[in-house]
Amino acid sequence: MLDKDTLSQLKQLKQNIEDSKEYAVGIVKGTQRKFGFVMLDDGREIFINPDEMQKVFPGDKVKILITTKQENKDAKAKVSGTLEKLIDSPLKEFTGRYIVKGKGHFVEPDVPNLKRWIFIPPQARLNAKPNDFIRCRINRHPYPQAKPQAKITEVIGAADKVGIETDYVVSKFQLEPAWPDNWKSSLIEVNTNDREDLTALPFLTIDAASTMDMDDALFVKNTEQGWQLQVAIADPSAMIAVDSELDKLARQRAISTYMAGRPVSMLPEELANHLCSLTLNTTRPALVCQMEADQQGKIISYKIIEAMISSKAKLSYRDVSAFLDQDGVDESLADCNNHKDTLLALKALSAALRSQRQEHNLVIPNRQEYRLVLNAQRKIDHIEPIKKTSAHQLIEECMIAANRCAANMLDGQGIFISHPGFRSERLADVKKLAEEQLSLTDIDFSTPQGYQKLMKSIDDDKLEFPLRPVLSRLLERSRLSAEVLPHYGMGLDKYTTFTSPIRKYSDLTVHRLLKSKIKLSKTAAVKAEDLAIMQQGQDNSRQARYQMEQWLKCQFMQPLIGQTFMGTISQINSNGFTVRLDDHLIEGFVETRLLQQKYSFDPMRLRLTSKSQTIELNQAIEVVVKEVDSNARSIRYTLPEPVN
Repeated sequence: MLDKDTLSQLKQLKQNIEDSKEYAVGIVKGTQRKFGFVMLDDGREIFINPDEMQKVFPGDKVKILITTKQENKDAKAKVSGTLEKLIDSPLKEFTGRYIVKGKGHFVEPDVPNLKRWIFIPPQARLNAKPNDFIRCRINRHPYPQAKPQAKITEVIGAADKVGIETDYVVSKFQLEPAWPDNWKSSLIEVNTNDREDLTALPFLTIDAASTMDMDDALFVKNTEQGWQLQVAIADPSAMIAVDSELDKLARQRAISTYMAGRPVSMLPEELANHLCSLTLNTTRPALVCQMEADQQGKIISYKIIEAMISSKAKLSYRDVSAFLDQDGVDESLADCNNHKDTLLALKALSAALRSQRQEHNLVIPNRQEYRLVLNAQRKIDHIEPIKKTSAHQLIEECMIAANRCAANMLDGQGIFISHPGFRSERLADVKKLAEEQLSLTDIDFSTPQGYQKLMKSIDDDKLEFPLRPVLSRLLERSRLSAEVLPHYGMGLDKYTTFTSPIRKYSDLTVHRLLKSKIKLSKTAAVKAEDLAIMQQGQDNSRQARYQMEQWLKCQFMQPLIGQTFMGTISQINSNGFTVRLDDHLIEGFVETRLLQQKYSFDPMRLRLTSKSQTIELNQAIEVVVKEVDSNARSIRYTLPEPVN
């Protein structure tokens, strides 16, 4: 029997061994293969072998034991991790495809880097059929036995269901949480006592002919100095109580998602399309930005008020464009003729506003956008470029002017749209390109002034090199911000939006902040967590639309495998380049490592070069449709075989 000293020594030895071990907490990162990593706070990536990865999901927060092995003194030490504890698993619900393999029933998760099927027990299958698209909840986490289970919560539909692509992404991104049954009873009665009565003014709306959720209306008149412009914005905040169940769900949705064949509104359709919409000859609450502009398009004064308005005309972009492009001489457009003076005044004002922005701020050419046109089966019939008409530009200038006034009125406290310019790690490349292509030197392109000078120096017609497209791919995304930050892309010190409160929750929030300013009441700071929810909702909406459209494009391209088309290069990276077909306007990726020649990548000029070929942005090129994978939403092109 061991004496007390020996026991104490053994206990101390055991403690010393334990103290010598290295434990760490990190986040599991999956890969395209079976192994993975745990990302530590100090930046290290700890290898996790396939057996250990079977016990966790990507995104799990875990505690690991780090071990280092060195087979011999000359070999590099191998660092790996062993799971010690599961701390948290954010993967609760997900979508995927129902798989039946022999007697086993599984879900193939649609989760990035989760490359495994999850078992679904008999009582949790909800009568799903093989290859149905489903939504599931995790019933049993794989830690520690590596035997996860899931339960089906929704059968979204079969692969051949009409509109399954949209239904699936709506469920995947949870774009459409159910409204409470009593949402109407939670609405606030509009208080008209504190609102100015502007119902006699001939406001008019200009939108797509099919639009129901109209959130802006315009009135303008000529003055001795220039123009008086009034931009009326629908005010759903007059009806929706802060932090009501309806408000919380709208915040979760964050934005209306306009997908081909099925728009998903941020607000209940009756509220968005009727109760709040600035419909014809109907009195509605609005925030109205009243501006005085001089002949040069400079806003010399403004105020934003709460009002009641009534739109006196609903005009379409198409008709207004046709009318304005002929300077108001087309008498066949009766509705436009009835408001001829207003439309011509708006045309002159918008031209002055744009000229003012071009001189003192920035007006960057917009990248071409495209629209999917679907057939009766909700598959792609064709894709067409979206043309920005004179009516679109008119509305755009009026909205930007009103939004700039709103940003000023917020006085540094609210929600702002920031655009930080170039990515910091690419500034050295920007500097070299500016010197090489434009002979610009000694300019700090990390500042708004330097960015503006660079962009105004570019003359696309005089440059052989695609400088503007290259620079546009070195930019950060614009983001929501609770503090005033510059918007480099517009050349503005500050910018916000309040002109789409029916469609964007951030705009709805800005309405509430502006009304606090109008009433001279204390303005509550926007919570960081609320801002994060809004930003995540906007990001989800963009991803959902992209995935739905990419799915439809894969289906469209499937029968075209092996065919040759002309296209234009739209993206380039170290692995290859993306080509948009001239005929069908669908993009696919060409992977250079699979081509016969070897290509080197120039990250500064976004250029790929082989012995016989140079690949640049906006270049015309012939490609062959090589591979289409609808499950992965992937389209691959290749180059034609050389003719001997």
